Amino acid sequence: MKTFPGSDLCYCLAARRGSRFITRIYDRHLAAVQLSFSQFSLLVLIYEHPGITLSTLAELMVMERTTLLRTIKPLRTGDWVMCEPQGAKKILAFTLSALGEVKFQEAHCAWADAQKELEQKIGQDAAVSLRNQTLSIVFPR
Repeated sequence: MKTFPGSDLCYCLAARRGSRFITRIYDRHLAAVQLSFSQFSLLVLIYEHPGITLSTLAELMVMERTTLLRTIKPLRTGDWVMCEPQGAKKILAFTLSALGEVKFQEAHCAWADAQKELEQKIGQDAAVSLRNQTLSIVFPR
């Protein structure tokens, strides 16, 4: 019989399970404004960094560029995100449209409710610690 040290000992499996658990909370709240959490994340980063390039956006999202383009497509189709080629190399840069600003504000309220729910489920200190530890892994100083 093959032995495995235990699925509960696997760091990656634990991270994936936790990620799916948290994502479900946020997706449920954001469904009220017809956004997934991935789409909301893009709106946030574009809101914070108007004119952000595709490459920088992919880096901040820790996402492949092709996956990013598929995720952002509905935001462009909904006229929430505008895309302009910039410079001689026609580098793609993204900004929120006026409709995108409105969608972002609507979604922000749903996001705040998701934040509260997660804090209620695991505690505020645990939520803050989880966020800080995760960010330190992804973006070490």
